[in-house]
Amino acid sequence: MLLIFYVIMEKSLFSFLAVCLSIQLVREYCSTDCCKYVAIGVCASLGLWYGYHFLIRPLDIQRKLADVGYEQHFTQKQWASKDKLHLIQSMMRLRKKGTLPPVYPNGWFALLDSDQVNVNQVKYVAALGENFAVFRASNGDVNILNAYCPHLGANMAIGGIVRGNCLQCPFHGWTFDGTSGKCVRIPNDCSNGLLSRTASVRRWECCEANGFVFVWYHAENEAPSWRPASDADVTSRGWTYRGRSEHYVNAHIQDIPENGADVAHLPALHGHMALGGQYAAQADQSPWRWLGVHEWTAAWRADGTHGRHVSALDLQHRLVVFGKFAVFKMNVEAQQIGPGLVILNFKTSFGPIKLVQVVTPVEPLIQKVVHRIYCPMYLSLYASIVLFMEAVMFERDVVIWNHKSYIEKPLASKQESTLLAHRKWYKQFYSANSKQFSNRKETIEW
Repeated sequence: MLLIFYVIMEKSLFSFLAVCLSIQLVREYCSTDCCKYVAIGVCASLGLWYGYHFLIRPLDIQRKLADVGYEQHFTQKQWASKDKLHLIQSMMRLRKKGTLPPVYPNGWFALLDSDQVNVNQVKYVAALGENFAVFRASNGDVNILNAYCPHLGANMAIGGIVRGNCLQCPFHGWTFDGTSGKCVRIPNDCSNGLLSRTASVRRWECCEANGFVFVWYHAENEAPSWRPASDADVTSRGWTYRGRSEHYVNAHIQDIPENGADVAHLPALHGHMALGGQYAAQADQSPWRWLGVHEWTAAWRADGTHGRHVSALDLQHRLVVFGKFAVFKMNVEAQQIGPGLVILNFKTSFGPIKLVQVVTPVEPLIQKVVHRIYCPMYLSLYASIVLFMEAVMFERDVVIWNHKSYIEKPLASKQESTLLAHRKWYKQFYSANSKQFSNRKETIEW
């Protein structure tokens, strides 16, 4: 009930104040009977509004890089400008980065949510140092091609036309097959078909799973050696989609999955109930700290039973209120599948929930992280709360990631051996030609 109250308060404080003000105005200028009918109408409308937003409509939490983790630093006197993006760019340039691993690992990466690209629609996505044209053919299949036409360099994802299973360039009408990348039509071709037979654009290996469109990226251009986990368990159970969260993080991609193996940070950063704060220091100032604490038990391991590319995390959580009552118990079985996909299966006191996390490098040190949550219909409200609380906890990590330096050889204790084991496991996703970080100009424009 505490979590439900907090979510409702956090999401609708202004609407609640507006309703109170409206009722007060009606009392001032209308009769008593009229006030009753107005109050009943307002309560009914409010009930319908909450029912729709918390039980029917999926949550959509979106955070840009400027939204999380930089708030405390805007009062520092050394900054001449008060412009938020300028301050963040300055901090990004000045921050010590350390000796970084390669910035683009080999593996499957999510470019879009599946429901973000409709039939006969093309979307432009820049990620992994590449430019992609992602389009859904008339038969529903997704194809990914290099965005730029080899003719005169037009971006085919901007104004391009999907024709059957092909993508037509908006500039001169050259058309490329989505399954092979070969040119299938050139208007007014004077070469007797020779040009169209030799012209082509790179076609990227892709698939859909767990509500995302994935692309296979490999620095050595090797073929896929595994596939993302399917969503057969969700579809077969008839589970419902309950929402998503989206964050942009200023960090190396390895920092984010490494968090699962760093079990020592859980009580320090995620133990307190400062629900409204993103910083650990705010726990001492939050009234929520008196209510209770989050208790965590975690164990990470490389999961050889499902392949070298899979690791596993077993996590137990409970919320202890007033120092003695354990509520909201849950066990989480998480699988890290390659460098950019995590499947989290929650076993809660109320029933099962599935959370899917994807991490995609937008730029060398800017990661896009998306969570999508699924559950049985009867857990719709609870799943929305879990997603909201996941975002609260995740943003505490974002604050750290946005400012940390990568330590190649950390001073890890014996209790933190899993952190070093994770780094050893993660190295398999780098190869000889994996791109290294260079001191290029960092931007936060997307």
